[in-house]
Amino acid sequence: MLFIGPGDWVKDLFIDHAALFLRILNWRWKAIKEEPELIANILRKHGVKKGKILDLMCGNGRIAIPLAKMGYMVTGIDICPLFIEDAKRKAEKYGVLNSTRFITGDIRKLNEILEEDSFDAALNVWTSLGYYSEKEDLQMFKVTNRLVKPGGLFLILNCASKELMLQRFARYIYEDLGDILVLHENSFDIKSSRLNAKWFFYERKGMNLKFLGEAKLNLRLYSHHEVVKMLEEAGWEVVAMYHSIRTLEPATFNSPINIVAKKAD
Repeated sequence: MLFIGPGDWVKDLFIDHAALFLRILNWRWKAIKEEPELIANILRKHGVKKGKILDLMCGNGRIAIPLAKMGYMVTGIDICPLFIEDAKRKAEKYGVLNSTRFITGDIRKLNEILEEDSFDAALNVWTSLGYYSEKEDLQMFKVTNRLVKPGGLFLILNCASKELMLQRFARYIYEDLGDILVLHENSFDIKSSRLNAKWFFYERKGMNLKFLGEAKLNLRLYSHHEVVKMLEEAGWEVVAMYHSIRTLEPATFNSPINIVAKKAD
């Protein structure tokens, strides 16, 4: 399999093949409707019942817009202009233009994108971690800490852990997403702890499949303790780790990464 370096794949998947990935995002809008409410429950449980939310790697507003409908003021940032354009259209459709702000930007330049804002909480949802280098992930944690108010939260939720992914690892897997099917060809580099993959997109036409294109992925998979260590180095205190954002059971060795961190008062 052709190896691609950290970060090189982001443009390939989220910009060059943005229209294909947008179909996955829109499928998740319909298939996982409860996720924003579950996230809101965690925010409320840890004291953020209203206020300003920063949604990092927001996609097309799948989390941000429902949170805005619940009364939060939400700023979403994503590197893909197509996703941001779609998020703005959806914000208008759902009547939350005045309580949302969507910005096209590279998360590695978060310092430049948001200089003055002070948020009550920040979100990083659905394995939006490990795109780049460990140094750059740590920097994102540090800048996010600066942007959140004292006593505010940072939620990393539904993020694949290394242990969970390796437990389920297969060279070939596929996802059936309604009218689109995605075949994944995977390998794992134990030296760098990165999942290297090619995604092949197909559209379902009755009993036939039409090939739509392929894209690459190269994702750093973290163990829980690695994320905890980086969060602490960035000034966060980890206050909860969950196995499931639905049940809020405590995390175990094979849980996804669901971490609630708090900035000191």
